[in-house]
Amino acid sequence: MLEDKDHRLAVAPADEARLIALLRSGDATAFERVYRSYVVGLCELAYSYLRSREAAEDVVQDLFTWLWAHRHEFRPEHGLRAYLFGAVRNRSLNALRDEATASRASATLSHDEDASAATADAELMAVDLEAAVRATVEAMPPRCREVFMLLRTQALTYAEVAGILGISPKTVEVHMGRALAILRARLGPWLGG
Repeated sequence: MLEDKDHRLAVAPADEARLIALLRSGDATAFERVYRSYVVGLCELAYSYLRSREAAEDVVQDLFTWLWAHRHEFRPEHGLRAYLFGAVRNRSLNALRDEATASRASATLSHDEDASAATADAELMAVDLEAAVRATVEAMPPRCREVFMLLRTQALTYAEVAGILGISPKTVEVHMGRALAILRARLGPWLGG
């Protein structure tokens, strides 16, 4: 079962080194804390790629299974959080390639948006805006979309995103600027512009 979103940021960056050391020593409590702290955010990230809750949970579960099996030699280069989010990103992309689910995920997203049946004007506007935001994000160039999703939905820092994607923080800033410009341009009707 997934934990509450408030738990995903429970590990302070200063605590990561100690937690990694405990994990490497085989401390099951440390492993459980890592799991509870990050499982929701990692599933959200995997879902943003796979568009399937089941597939997203499988990717995250596989990562944690691997982490426990390799705990003794686990040495994340850019910190625990950046490692976990980077690993889920890579595993999600591999799942898309290996299973050719990209087109099915897109069809599922379209079906989910069409299935929404709101009756009040405010609900209709919210549904339209959400669909416009999703479509806009999906239409972004791949790197802009990745940067946007990591920064906005996972609350990672520019440095963490840079480490995950293997680019400089300045490049992350440039991609985020492009993503925000695209959103402003495409969502003008909802923003009063």
